[in-house]
Amino acid sequence: MHTYARIDNDIVAEIIEPMAYDIASPPGCEYTFDAGYEVPIGQRFSAGFVASLIDITDIAPQPAQGWTYNGISFSAPAPPPAPSAAVLAAVAMTAGLTIASAGTPALNGTYAVDAVSQADIVAIETSLNAGKGFPGGVTTFNYPDVTGVMHAFTEANFTDFASAIRDYVYALKSVIAGAATTLPAASTTIA
Repeated sequence: MHTYARIDNDIVAEIIEPMAYDIASPPGCEYTFDAGYEVPIGQRFSAGFVASLIDITDIAPQPAQGWTYNGISFSAPAPPPAPSAAVLAAVAMTAGLTIASAGTPALNGTYAVDAVSQADIVAIETSLNAGKGFPGGVTTFNYPDVTGVMHAFTEANFTDFASAIRDYVYALKSVIAGAATTLPAASTTIA
């Protein structure tokens, strides 16, 4: 059984797998064959198409679609470059920050740090710093993690939480801007 590569502009555009006859040829048929035998490539495709194929049956490792062909040998494509620290930081910004609270384990969770979440956190923290308390005047405030589970924060908890988010976002933005090259840890502990 033979395997072929169709080359287009020095790139393997397609791999043509072998095909076998399902049944034996009927009596009087122009071609004689037995079931299970390979259908010759010249019977499957036009002569012009067959001329564009390279028999890769005995080549190891066998090339795959996307490999290059220089007229003599095949080469696997180079692996894509690793994402830059800035790209990884941008992805981390969408994943959130995992918070573990040493004093209030009920706050443990992963919290969003996207722009809308940052604005919400800053607004609540600004209100606390101005002595105005939580929205609605409550003494504990429910704030959701990325899964939507609400966590009850005291003012002190929320201030620690907001500081951790602020520091994480600042570190990510420093990497995105090229001012830093090391990603911050995606988890932290607050009081």
